[in-house]
Order: sequence, then structure tokens, then C-alpha cells
Amino acid sequence: MELLSSIQGYISHSDIEKSACNKVLWFTIWNIFFATVFSGSVLYQLSIFLDLKNIPSKLAVAVPAQASFFIAYVVTSGWTSTATELFRLIPFIFSLVARCFAKREDEELEIPSIPYHRDIPRILFFGLLGITYFFLAPLILPFLLVYLCLAYIIFRNQFINVYTPKYETAGKFWPTVHNSMIFSLILMHAIAVGIFTVKKLSLASTLILPLPVLTLLFNEYCRKRFLPIFVAYSAEVLIKKDREDQNDAEMAEFFDKLATAYQDPALMPVHYSTNTGSLNSPLLSSSEV
Repeated sequence: MELLSSIQGYISHSDIEKSACNKVLWFTIWNIFFATVFSGSVLYQLSIFLDLKNIPSKLAVAVPAQASFFIAYVVTSGWTSTATELFRLIPFIFSLVARCFAKREDEELEIPSIPYHRDIPRILFFGLLGITYFFLAPLILPFLLVYLCLAYIIFRNQFINVYTPKYETAGKFWPTVHNSMIFSLILMHAIAVGIFTVKKLSLASTLILPLPVLTLLFNEYCRKRFLPIFVAYSAEVLIKKDREDQNDAEMAEFFDKLATAYQDPALMPVHYSTNTGSLNSPLLSSSEV
């Protein structure tokens, strides 16, 4: 996904990881949740979403039938992923192999960075499972609770002792988390409306209808109120950064190097070669002329 994001035109590493995180998240939701719930061909899945009126009723029938599968998925994929993150066997083996081919024995290995595009979509997907299944199959909640507790303990250790950030995210992954939670709530509301409709509980389905509207209004409020904070840095942060740079003794050396860090080739002076070899010698000598 990082390759696709770089091909898409993103330049900075943070934008590439943010775009890859969004791609992995929605691909995971579609490929694991909807493809499992609506098992069948791609055309059949698309036909379900094209018929908007019957989406809640079809979700109400299909989603509860896959509760046991997603409980097993949380145990197998969620618990094992946290254990794999703790042991990090593959990076350990890779570091041993890289150390054998290192030029110097005292050469320091590169400290890994936090794989945002891999871990954030996984956690958000388990959050979607918890929101959509908490009233359909409450048995999934203890397994999700164990996963979240393990993830908190393990990732806290990894952030403190293993990973080092390559850049300051400035909270720019939070809109992805917020949008995922809003989508999970809307999906849960649609499933609840479908279940009450299938069971012919018209009063209950009618009372739930305002919930998605209120959720979308809350999302719009958050988008207008808080999204600009994540799009651009606030003036307070920039002023604080400028003051830190003014007190930094290494900034003068940095600015001196910055002046010659990049020079446009079009503005460079042209240097003609003074070599008079056979390749650039004139065809006729001065005596012949």
C-alpha cells in the first residue's frame, strides 16, 4: 500500500503512511467484514449495496450468522498478532542476518519506526467488530477486551523500548480513527434497524432512525470544529517551535549547510572542458585553414 500511495503522488513519508493507512483500513473492512458477511461473487456484493432499501434487512440476516467466525477471528488473528508484535521473530532473524553482512562489527543497526499503516487499521477493525456485534453476539466482548488489554500493554512497551518515531505525526491519524468510529456507528444503526424490521418491531426501528442522523450531525460538527487542527499546525505550536530553534546552538550550522544543500542545475555556471583530445579537437587544424 505504501508503493501505491507513492505512485499516487504523495512525497513525504508521513503522507504516504497516512494514505496507506486509509487504504489498508477500508480494504480490510471490505475484504474481511463485508466479503465474509455477504459471501458470494463480487457482482452479488455490489448488487446488495446498489439496492439501498434492502441493505438493513440483508445486514440483519447476514451479520448475526457470522458471529462465531468473527469471535474465532479475534482469537486467532488478534491475540496472535499481539504475541507476534511482542516477540518480533522475523525482525530479529533479519537483524541477525544483517549483522553478519555488516561492514563493521560496531556498526549500529537502524532502529525500527512505528508501522502506523499496519497496526492502526487492525485495531480499528476490531473496534468495528465490537461496535457492530456487541448487541448481536455479546460473547465477542470478552475476547475483544482481552485483545485490547494485551495490545495496550504490548504496544506501550514497544513504543517506549523498541520503536522510535521517524517524524512527528501531529495527530494526523486521528481523523482516520474518527471516521472509522463514525462508520462503525452508522453500520451498527443500520444493522439494528434491519433486525427490528425483520422481527416486525416497528416502534423500535422507528426510535432508532434518529440515531444515525444525530451521529452524522455530530460528525459534521467535529469536521468543522476540529478537522482544521489536524490539517495545519496551530500558531501556538509554530511559535513554540520557533522559540526552540532560536535557543538551539546548532541552528546556525544548519542554516549554513542549508544554503548549499541544493543548487538548481540551471543556475549553476557552465564549465567548458579545456581538454583538447581527439574527441573535441577541431576537424581542420589552423595551418590547413
